[in-house]
Amino acid sequence: MKRLLLTLIAVMPVNAVCQAPGSRPPRTAPPKAPGWVSEPAITAADLRQRLFLIADDSMMGRETGSLGAFKASAYVAAEFRRLGLEPAGDSGTYFQKVPFWDVKVDPSSRLVTSSGTSLRLGTDFLPVSFAVPPRVLTQAPVVYAGSVADTTNLMAPTGVAEKFVVLDVPQGFDRRAIGPLLGRYRDALTIGIVALDQLGSEQIARIREGRPVADTSRNPRALALVWLSRQAAAAVLGKEPAAIAPGTATGTTVSGQYDFTRAAVAWPARNVVGVLRGSDPALRTEYVSLSAHHDHVGFDHHPVDHDSLRAFNRIVRPIGADSPNRPATDEENAKIRAILDSLRAIRPPRPDSIRNGADDDGSGTVAIIEIAEAFARAQGADRPRRSILFVSHTGEEAGLLGSRWYSDHPTVPIDSIVGEIDQDMIGRGTASDFPRGGTGAGSPTYLEVIGAKRISREFGEMLEAANAKQPVPFVFDYTYDAAGHPLQYYCRADHYSYARYGIPSVAFSRGEHLDYHQVTDEAQYISYQDLARVTQMVHDGALAVANAPRPAGSETT
Repeated sequence: MKRLLLTLIAVMPVNAVCQAPGSRPPRTAPPKAPGWVSEPAITAADLRQRLFLIADDSMMGRETGSLGAFKASAYVAAEFRRLGLEPAGDSGTYFQKVPFWDVKVDPSSRLVTSSGTSLRLGTDFLPVSFAVPPRVLTQAPVVYAGSVADTTNLMAPTGVAEKFVVLDVPQGFDRRAIGPLLGRYRDALTIGIVALDQLGSEQIARIREGRPVADTSRNPRALALVWLSRQAAAAVLGKEPAAIAPGTATGTTVSGQYDFTRAAVAWPARNVVGVLRGSDPALRTEYVSLSAHHDHVGFDHHPVDHDSLRAFNRIVRPIGADSPNRPATDEENAKIRAILDSLRAIRPPRPDSIRNGADDDGSGTVAIIEIAEAFARAQGADRPRRSILFVSHTGEEAGLLGSRWYSDHPTVPIDSIVGEIDQDMIGRGTASDFPRGGTGAGSPTYLEVIGAKRISREFGEMLEAANAKQPVPFVFDYTYDAAGHPLQYYCRADHYSYARYGIPSVAFSRGEHLDYHQVTDEAQYISYQDLARVTQMVHDGALAVANAPRPAGSETT
């Protein structure tokens, strides 16, 4: 969820606190009784059973184009079929195939400074902009733009064409804020971001060894980005960045080339699409869309100790991969050690390498299945008048690519969708997930809301009214929905793919937490009662939209 750039998310090394591999303690999975049958109502027990399946280690992190994601999509389709939803994918199936390729850094990529220093791929530099045409640098002049921590003194975005622009990122800086700054140097031949040292070996491996993309076309206007180590930056600039004034042409140059190779993914990437037909003949050709994404980010190449990583994140990185990347202080290391000592008293170390994605977005995936069951079993006034379109997207973690593909190639008329409700990371958000406390995120009633009133105020008000009728209503937080918010959440969730077409769209989330994009995002840490509450509220909101007059502003063109 919320991938600003795939490569702006790093994995913090935890070597200092990792324990030696040991036996794996028993997981707190529910008993898999052969007689288990899901209930028509939305229940915490059903959600728990489903999520321990979708986030099981056998799914291998569900990365788009992998066997795990293929299996996850098969499970969702099987549930849609069991519940009697109409198939709404390709050729009468529940599946809509999304074209994907694996993109990898070309191993022949190389850069050389004017002083003759050859930069080592993966150690000194790492290209990350797979959409740009092959880059060839022939004595490209180097200019220092400044530090992202001091935006008032950054170099003006002029005169950068055909130049190698270096942008410094201090240790511990929140890299989520870098994205909006990069566009100002779009005309540069290459932008060198001095932060490679802050990436863990796992993130570097992911960039080098491939990521799924849905479009292999080249975009000359795409940002040409290269990670640089601090040592490499000094070689490129001729001195340390701190010793240079922003806007300085250093007199040095860079030569070389870099590119990316492309190959088909091993397993088909698929959206899963089903329809519950509405009860009103006059409205059943209109749809309320409910969505989530069943993909996640796969597995790591290098196992870490599960408890050590979680202890480290609890103290140092409270929002997981989106926390500033920095080492622990001595005081923090003492707290980490105390947590580990208490855990070692009850269980041995557990090596872990699978990013299970229980919350992200296993929680949303099982929620739409549970809502589908509730609607499928409903009678009378509980049956929606409009049809409900259920879409389990692939490729969200690759940049909203599955939802973009569906909205660009819809299997129902795009102007027949009157509203879109997306659920992503709705299974956490209790106080224990946010050890630093504070109001808002971490409250039992917190719910992050993005986009609800941007296109149609009526749409947002319907959802607010449905929430107000809950036994314990959520407090809708619109903070990240503010126009111009630097984190740009509005453009970073699957609902946005539908909003592009003028469809009233909302994304619900309970916020980031210490296990975000970590191997520790497991089903045992989900708050199932709270997940059931969010799921019920979304069900009721969808029912309200399905039964009401079409919200103003939802007439797409």
